[in-house]
Amino acid sequence: MTSTLSSSAARGGAVTLGFQAVRLIIMFGSLVVLARLIDPASFGLMAMVTSIIGVAEIFRDFGLSMAALQARDLTRGQQSNLWWINFGIGFLLTTIVFALAVPIAAFYGEPDLVLVVQVMSVTFLLGGASTQFRVHINRGLRFFALSITDVVPYLLSTVLAIVLAASGAGLWALVAQQVGTAAFGLVLAVALARWFPGMPRRGEDMSTLLRFGVSLAATQVLGYATRNLDSISIGRVWGAVELGAYDRAYQLMVLPINQINTPLSRVAVPVLSRLKGETDRLIAYVRQAQLVALYVTGAIFSLLAALGPQIVLFVLGPDWGAAGTLVSLLAIGGVFRSLVQICFWIYMSQGYATQQLRYFLVSQPLLIGTMLTGLPWGANGVALMYSVAYVLYWAASLMWVGRVASLNVAPMFVDVARALLVFAAPGAVAAYIVVHLAAPLPSPIALFLALLTAVAWYALSWLLVPRVRKDLNTLRAFGMKALSRKKK
Repeated sequence: MTSTLSSSAARGGAVTLGFQAVRLIIMFGSLVVLARLIDPASFGLMAMVTSIIGVAEIFRDFGLSMAALQARDLTRGQQSNLWWINFGIGFLLTTIVFALAVPIAAFYGEPDLVLVVQVMSVTFLLGGASTQFRVHINRGLRFFALSITDVVPYLLSTVLAIVLAASGAGLWALVAQQVGTAAFGLVLAVALARWFPGMPRRGEDMSTLLRFGVSLAATQVLGYATRNLDSISIGRVWGAVELGAYDRAYQLMVLPINQINTPLSRVAVPVLSRLKGETDRLIAYVRQAQLVALYVTGAIFSLLAALGPQIVLFVLGPDWGAAGTLVSLLAIGGVFRSLVQICFWIYMSQGYATQQLRYFLVSQPLLIGTMLTGLPWGANGVALMYSVAYVLYWAASLMWVGRVASLNVAPMFVDVARALLVFAAPGAVAAYIVVHLAAPLPSPIALFLALLTAVAWYALSWLLVPRVRKDLNTLRAFGMKALSRKKK
């Protein structure tokens, strides 16, 4: 069973990361193109809307997708009931958000947002209808089909947005991208699920699933507040232009998280859920999973911190200079935010949603408060305190989940220190020095030389540091297993 489970995890991870690499290219391309076709203020207006109404997405799901995903056994009747619950909540939220369009626009003092909010409200109905179709695909460990439902809708909606933006649609191109992703996603999920919900059934035991979902939804609301109150506050106090720069910097920073760590949750949770009660095997799997966050996203975030202004100039163009410093400040915290995802996997796979909620009730307000202490200094102040907050939050989170799950997490702290201090950080420092020494050269050449220097350091650390070499060889072996079709 161990080798089969490991092979399933590896192949699932390979498929997921492969498709997410494609999605990353699409997202990066859209980021580059749309930033040149749409002004910063329009991005700021869109961020104003999504930072508030996005909380409804949590209530739309109500934690039921993860409740179904982590359940050892799920009857057809139970999943049908879950579909009706998600669909009903989605319909209700569409109605509520539509009705709140005027108050939301008044909060920001932007009357043009009324129609934007009303159109965006339909995404909750579409999302509610698609949730359990995606869960059914995921529970079957059909990661290829699941990845199709992620990547293709985003590709189609991005093409639509670029066409509209090129014709001068501005803000409405961004709206079309959001609605299009939801609509195309529903169509593909239904087509690929090989399942269709039946009528609601009264006799099915839903209590355990609903309790888990409620606890997770409450936790997600707190987490959402943490991720979005910074944007809401900047938009309210400093306006659309400053929020537009912050939002683009933030989106550039979270690309590695959204396209690597978050999709891997769909592989990690169902796999780790089969290790309930097996603490030794669980910690071994978790440490191996953490290597991806450490050596892949850790290196990316470190380079973003070192080369933020140069990367923004190259990616977004000269109109977005204010976002460069913001990327550098946010990326430091991004390293530790990516590592917090590991704690989430443990909570979800082992059924500790209630314990996670208790932790969030204390930690999230502290995290939010720490970030907002930088608000008087504008977006830069918030970005700096964002990173300070996430360093502290990660350390506390890892210690707490170790206590809850009776896991020895001390080796995980050691793994993090080694990977960041020996591998990622020195490469970033070297890149920072080179890009400034090469400043007289054209900026793309200076940026290329800096990245090349970082890669040279990564290779040197592999040669000189035995434990780094072991970690990277473990990742390589995991990748080879992922590419193998034969179950060992």
